[in-house]
This record gives sequence, structure tokens and C-alpha cells, in this order.
Amino acid sequence: MAATFALSTCFGGPASACTIEEEARAQFPLNTSVLSNADRLTIAGTVAEAKNWPDVQIQAVVIAGAYIGERNIDRLKEARAETVQAYLEQLGVKRQNILIDKKTFTDAMVTKGPGNAIHLHQVIVELTPICEGSCASLCDDPRVRPHSKAVGQER
Repeated sequence: MAATFALSTCFGGPASACTIEEEARAQFPLNTSVLSNADRLTIAGTVAEAKNWPDVQIQAVVIAGAYIGERNIDRLKEARAETVQAYLEQLGVKRQNILIDKKTFTDAMVTKGPGNAIHLHQVIVELTPICEGSCASLCDDPRVRPHSKAVGQER
């Protein structure tokens, strides 16, 4: 699965850039679309961190998926996407800034544990800043976590 990253150019050094992103993952019980309290807290914490980004809007890319072995996978993908989108909106992310990508996960994409128990995050929420002009000012801002290291610069 390819992650979506926002690259922001930082000036003041030779060819430097930093990555600003927050990510949350949710593992639904098979054949359900209800977020657990733990997953709600994880997503809420991730959004809270992103809200520390100064003077930007938050973009959310939601990868909503279902495992090929689940029932009604197209409906599950849709329901999981709707559940997470509604929750992100409750947390203050603007609807127009939420992008949904629905995926079907195959056996090659999952980890199986003892007794063939499936370990899979069916939803991944990637948050990136939407900046006017450039996001360069975020590169060294102490309010941005993780503190992004500018490529090519020592800290």
C-alpha cells in the first residue's frame, strides 16, 4: 500500500525538504463497520496532533478496505469509509478535505498469526497539511510533531 505524503520545501539550506504527516490505523472485527473506542481514541489523537499545525487546513486520505474473506466486501468498504468520514467530520476535518480510497485486501496483503488469525488494518487515515502557497514554515515549527528533519541538514 502506498502512503500519501505531503512534501514541503524548506529554504535556508541546500535542497532540503521535510515530510509532514500524521497517521492512524484501525482494525475492525471481520464483517463489521463499527469503530472501537480504542480506534476512535487513536484517530482523535491523530487529528488533535494535526490541529497543532499552524495556519493550515487538514487533509485526510482514508484508505477504507475489506479483506477478501469478509462477507459483502463492497458494502463493508463503503460502510467503513462512511463511518470514518463521519467521525473525522465530528472531529473538525472539513468534508471537502476528506479523500476516500477503497481497497480489497487479499491474502498476500495480510499477516496471519497462530491458528491463521488475520491481522489487518482495514482503515488507514493519513493526515497532511493544506497550506496556502508553501508548507515550508512547518519544517522547523516546534508545534509540528513529529519534528520533521529537513533532508540534507543536521540537527
